[in-house]
Amino acid sequence: MTHISQFLGEEADLGLEKRIAILSAPLASSVSWLGGTELGPQAIIDASPALEVFDDELLSETVRLGIATRPCPDFTAITAAEACRQIQAAVAAELAGGMFPVLLGGEHTVTVPAVKACLAKYPDLHVVQIDAHLDLRQEYEGNENSHACVMRRLDDLGIPFTQIGIRSFSREEYELVKARGLRPFFLHRIRAEADWIAQVCAGIKGPVYLTCDVDGLDPAIIPATGTPEPDGLTWRETIDLLRALAAKHRLVGMDFVELAPRPGAEHAAFTVAKLIYRTLGYVFREGQPGKG
Repeated sequence: MTHISQFLGEEADLGLEKRIAILSAPLASSVSWLGGTELGPQAIIDASPALEVFDDELLSETVRLGIATRPCPDFTAITAAEACRQIQAAVAAELAGGMFPVLLGGEHTVTVPAVKACLAKYPDLHVVQIDAHLDLRQEYEGNENSHACVMRRLDDLGIPFTQIGIRSFSREEYELVKARGLRPFFLHRIRAEADWIAQVCAGIKGPVYLTCDVDGLDPAIIPATGTPEPDGLTWRETIDLLRALAAKHRLVGMDFVELAPRPGAEHAAFTVAKLIYRTLGYVFREGQPGKG
């Protein structure tokens, strides 16, 4: 397959003044079941030219805001710690240049350095996590920087966060949730409480960093992921959430992680690409990146 160098392919050039940066982070150092997340960023970029740049809901061409796709780094010969240092520096550079960073993973570990970069600029940052898993383990398989520990590492930094779509966790994680008085939006809670999106938005103060582990969505929609869990957020629930989030809060960065391409499930990469594009439309429709 010929790799497309730009998100949205040739149509990316419709936006002359670049305001959005697409960054790839093909890290897969702590995969615990199905592999392939290091191939996720390129799969999303390869699928993206199939999108109609005229958004069917927003009735506008978000691409004209200006989307720049950065070269994909090579993490194969360096440690995960060094890869994370590079990710943090890359996101920080985009923020310093006034760009809105969109990070494509790779495993969920890449969220930590990206959030650190945003936290340096936005000390009152709030993280919104879409995920099937709590990711609150202290360590997993002896690794404190595993993809299963991402939110625990953010908690160590004192960053407030909201967890959405959760339906898989360990006893250790559940005990931490109870002890800390956390109130994740478990999937059964979402199904039981019709106003769950309003509750999510009401619980957030400060600018938002969105991290979307694609396994938070129903695997019928996105089957190509390393740790698929039955049930999950529907497409409609996901975009309704993101629309409301962008309308009420300022998003300052986001990532989409844990896509693991599979033969016969090519539609998953396209779905993630459309989710990214739609979310950018919501964010910039509200004019948030220009605030502050």
